Amino acid sequence: MNALSAENDGLTPLMRQYYRIKAQYPDKILFFRMGDFYEMFGDDAVRAAPILNVALTSRGIQNGEKIPLAGVPYHAADKYLARLLKAGEKVVVVEQVEDPRTAKGIVKREVVEILTPGTATLESSLEEMSASYLAALAFGAGDQVGLAYIDLTTGEFRLDEGSGDNILEKLYVLAPQEVIYPSGENEPELITRLRRNNSFILSGYEGWNFDTKTAVRELSDFWGVSSLDGFGVGDKPVALAAAGAIYRYLRENHRERLDHVTKISTVQSDRLMQLDYSTIRNLELVTNLSENSERDTLFGVVNRTVTAGGARRLRQAILRPFITLEPIRERQAVVAELYHRRDTAGEIRESFKEIPDLERLAGRLGMRKINPRQMASLGQGLTIMPRIAGFLGIMESPLLRKLLAALPDFTQPVQRLGAALTEEPPLTANKGGVIRAGYAPELDALVNSIRDAKSYIASLQTTERQRTGISSLRVGFNKVFGYYIEVTKSHLDKIPPDYIRKQTLVNAERFITAGLKEKEELILAAEEKIFALEESLYVKLMDEIAEDLEDILLGAEIISEIDLVSALAELAYDKMYCCPEISEKPVLIITSGRHPVIENILPPGSFIPNNVTLSIEGQRIMILTGPNMSGKSTYLRQAGLIVILAQIGSFVPAEKAEIGLVDRIFTRVGAIDNLARGQSTFLVEMIETANIMHNASERSLILLDEVGRGTSTFDGLSIAWSVVEYINEHIRARTVFATHYHELTGLAALYERIVNFQVAVKRWEKEVIFLHKIIPGGCDDSYGIEVARLAGLPKMALGRAREILRLLESGKFNQSELARGLHREIMQRTLFDKIPSAVEEEIQKINPEALTPLEALRILDKLKGMLDED
Repeated sequence: MNALSAENDGLTPLMRQYYRIKAQYPDKILFFRMGDFYEMFGDDAVRAAPILNVALTSRGIQNGEKIPLAGVPYHAADKYLARLLKAGEKVVVVEQVEDPRTAKGIVKREVVEILTPGTATLESSLEEMSASYLAALAFGAGDQVGLAYIDLTTGEFRLDEGSGDNILEKLYVLAPQEVIYPSGENEPELITRLRRNNSFILSGYEGWNFDTKTAVRELSDFWGVSSLDGFGVGDKPVALAAAGAIYRYLRENHRERLDHVTKISTVQSDRLMQLDYSTIRNLELVTNLSENSERDTLFGVVNRTVTAGGARRLRQAILRPFITLEPIRERQAVVAELYHRRDTAGEIRESFKEIPDLERLAGRLGMRKINPRQMASLGQGLTIMPRIAGFLGIMESPLLRKLLAALPDFTQPVQRLGAALTEEPPLTANKGGVIRAGYAPELDALVNSIRDAKSYIASLQTTERQRTGISSLRVGFNKVFGYYIEVTKSHLDKIPPDYIRKQTLVNAERFITAGLKEKEELILAAEEKIFALEESLYVKLMDEIAEDLEDILLGAEIISEIDLVSALAELAYDKMYCCPEISEKPVLIITSGRHPVIENILPPGSFIPNNVTLSIEGQRIMILTGPNMSGKSTYLRQAGLIVILAQIGSFVPAEKAEIGLVDRIFTRVGAIDNLARGQSTFLVEMIETANIMHNASERSLILLDEVGRGTSTFDGLSIAWSVVEYINEHIRARTVFATHYHELTGLAALYERIVNFQVAVKRWEKEVIFLHKIIPGGCDDSYGIEVARLAGLPKMALGRAREILRLLESGKFNQSELARGLHREIMQRTLFDKIPSAVEEEIQKINPEALTPLEALRILDKLKGMLDED
């Protein structure tokens, strides 16, 4: 049944009201307040019920059909709203805006909020340690794309511009909760690509909202400035169009108050490393590859922060490390000082445990969505600031000195909150109990006016029990019937004549007296005034505290930074990390480096450390060979993770480290299909490799694993060889290239900047032991059969594999014999009916001992071409 049918015959006034509001929001789910429930009707109910896991019932008739109905309790609404938002739905919240008891006719209802995945600030829908972004895309001339994004919970508002591919990469890293784009007949190709990825929630928005001139005018008015040039964004017209669309989208979704959004800024690509999505994924920086969680990731292992803001700051630091010396060395100095001043560091961390999420509380205040209990929590967090200032005052690090000088004085807002709020304020501001006695004389007078009446009612039960002799008599109150005297039916013969019957229950009767009714009317009238006055006083209090929003946000930022550095000091002390030497020299020298995540998983002391020595002018490219399972990928990731830790200002898991600044880290590790985008393992591998070759610079660190393994041996070896040569001759970056193509070890003889290393293996009788130690020299055996044995392949298959390997290594075979053997005992099919005689003649001419790797590669290519032609 269509919930938007214009036919309303037979509908109740309530349902007409519902459909009138629903007609304005046909694509959204209406959360329609009815007493103690939020109800959904028609198609909305059908759509929402399975997401919310609630029963689908019905109410009334329309066009001869029952109207579907689903509802949830209003006190648990946040939980259910979060489920709808996670499923990508948008919700319109319709509230009762007048008291049902005083309403004349149908209760008045209005839309108070529109929730979308990117604009929701429900605590149950937010990840404490992650930002929650709403992003917008605008499209300029050619391939130019503007990107703007905002975290409504903290006020962070940024913009950027670039090519479609560049912006797409940044969206993958940002992982926004929602992306708005200009809707129209001709959908941009970038949106089509995003649509193929199910992880993005896309919201079309009328194209006229994406206008640069309008954006500049409206955003300037919002901040009360004559120009946006002061924010440093004037040279980003396409991105400003996207930012303007975000501003309009927020206003349309009833986000009128955005006081915590104090500025807009560009992404600082000149100060921060731009890690691409492939590298973030391959290095498992914030989510792991196996289950898409933060368990066993770099962030999960090194996160010792105490506050939510500190955790988010650490996460952002890992995703965007510094690329200039000053901020790295500043943070290093703080970590070093806190590392040595254990007592002070411990006291700071203990103090932080009392600090709430100041950033998000400030955000809620800026939107005027902070409840009294959260406001009290904000005040409690601010009271700890002087204690933090005291700790900073005895520290010597320049960064901490700067933070101390910047820390605002919160004496005034703390005093105001302390004077205004009760010790334990409620969650809502309109039911009393919010404002402390003595704060507002008018409120105190109202409270005093009903004190005698409340005392009368409080003592009434005792008085009436004595008067009637009914020991079970009870005085109570409920929202519908007000105050009452309840008497069980067995004592009805004892009730006095002045009792007036009010309500009949199964086993009791409820009464009222003239005196009780008088006191009730006095109390209810005064309480209604008290509730309204407390609410207005609380709204005024929010406005007053919001005047200090910029200071609160700055204080929150300072606390987050101190939490981050104290957490890094705790990590360094606990895990015995060293302070790396950071310089501009193009080197990477790590002594006894360890993988921070794997070291954390293994028993203490069991991880095998390894060295790394790379230099643009020395050992530039390391060709790393060795068996599967021996630790090549671990070694690659380890180098990348140590550099990232060093460039966020952390100590690193090593005995000693000298790290020349890296502008970007590129990785190609492991084999992953992206079937959702129609990309096979090999295509993904080649896309990632191409990205590296196009974007890496001499200052980059390149970590490549098994390039070329996704195709035939001839093709793969050719590609791997050419990639190494290109990096060496054109990019000149520090590189670790792990491979199973042992032929690549021949490159070390051709190029002086290329060196061979291998993962050491020890044979013991018939066993092979992986030592996980990186040593000089190339490896000529992959020990694949041993890995297959460890994996549990049947003994018969392993035995046959060894026979074939011996034949291959002895050279005493030809293609036909091998094909017949495979046909008979493994594949059960003929691989070649007949090897061409020309190919056999070429094979006979080969003298393996006299070949260089390059010559062998050329011969293999020639043979492949002959087979293809045949």
